[in-house]
Amino acid sequence: MEPTAAPPTAEPHQELTIGEALSLAISLHEAGHLEPAAEIYQRVLEVAPEHPDALHFLGMLVHAQGDTPEALRLMSRSVELAPNHAGFHNNLGNLMLENERFADADREYRAALALDKNRPDTLHNYAVLLRAFGLYREAERCLLRAIELAPDFTDACITLASLYDQYGRSEDALEHSTEVLKRRPLDARAREIQSMAYLRLGRFEEAAAVFHDWLASEPDNPRALHHLAACTGEGVPVRASDAYVQSVFDAFSHSFDAKLAVLQYRAPTRVGETIAAHLGAAATDLAVLDAGCGTGLCATLLRPFAARLEGIDLSAGMLEHARRRDLYDALYQAELTAFMDTHPKRYDLVVSTDTLIYFGELADAMHAAARTLRPGGHLCFTVEALAPDATTDYQLYHHGRYAHSREYVTTALAQAGLALVKIERESLRHERGEPVAFWLVLAQQPGA
Repeated sequence: MEPTAAPPTAEPHQELTIGEALSLAISLHEAGHLEPAAEIYQRVLEVAPEHPDALHFLGMLVHAQGDTPEALRLMSRSVELAPNHAGFHNNLGNLMLENERFADADREYRAALALDKNRPDTLHNYAVLLRAFGLYREAERCLLRAIELAPDFTDACITLASLYDQYGRSEDALEHSTEVLKRRPLDARAREIQSMAYLRLGRFEEAAAVFHDWLASEPDNPRALHHLAACTGEGVPVRASDAYVQSVFDAFSHSFDAKLAVLQYRAPTRVGETIAAHLGAAATDLAVLDAGCGTGLCATLLRPFAARLEGIDLSAGMLEHARRRDLYDALYQAELTAFMDTHPKRYDLVVSTDTLIYFGELADAMHAAARTLRPGGHLCFTVEALAPDATTDYQLYHHGRYAHSREYVTTALAQAGLALVKIERESLRHERGEPVAFWLVLAQQPGA
């Protein structure tokens, strides 16, 4: 929150009780005056080192400043000292969830609800955790109860709409997203859910109208621009914009791995198996690039082959999670085509799982991969597969991803001077309960 007025202060030399000092600190904290609030919390702790409120709120403050380890320490101690404070358990659960400590988050949310089963915010937060692991019915029950207790709890309505969208209940997703937009007409998340529901119901004109209204208020919104093109087939870009990709992946970087687990995502495993089968266990000294590394799901599979493992991605949020794995020798925030094109003959192996699904035309990416590979080096990647009877090289689907024909993929490789080693059609994930077909491709740079 941005400060709107000068911070309140006590009178000179005025002595405050601990309660008064905490009230002042909380007022400063809520107004966004973090440094003076932190100073008061710390002074309280000098007098009362085990004061649970001061520990907890200072923990929330230092988390806002980016010091997550200290936040975890302070907030965990506050919960130990005040085990019957439902709000403290809830807040600590949120911090655990953000840091992918899912079992700890589950424990804290359960403790909060055991103390107060009618806390709408905890019911909502716990539903987010349950949804991440595919516990759809349980998440739905929590959200419906939260909305019953707090009918104006808009965030819970949005999450419920998104849950219905994820599991193919498009009519319900449309109903709840429309209700949210009555209260918050410019809410981007609700607009996206509403438009996707219209698309899945075959109501294309209504979906297009949502995107047009969205762009009237945000003319440069990358998600609205991209999905309008996918919806209408007009002005389809040859690839998704960098802004679109960053927007999508920064938005759900914290829950990316859990969501893919629910989708039965097999691309990293199958890529790892393909590389191992072709290169063998002896290949342990390679320079490897994980192009579009995301949160680093491929890192454990690529590390055994790599004398040096580097990763690139457009999303800063994704790279932060990849960094925590401590498996990469270097990570770069970069667009993969430009990066490869400006690093000639640098790598023995380039891997790109589910990144080229945001490209329509593949020529530039294939030429860049050929340029960055050393003689004899390999490229392994996945793209969504068009239906066998498709008559186009590629198509931008309503969900915002591109699918490619087999002939187009092999032609793009050949034109870049890369030799096809194998291409197989496989189901590498599920979406709304249905398998999604991909091309799993391995190619080689001729040479040594």
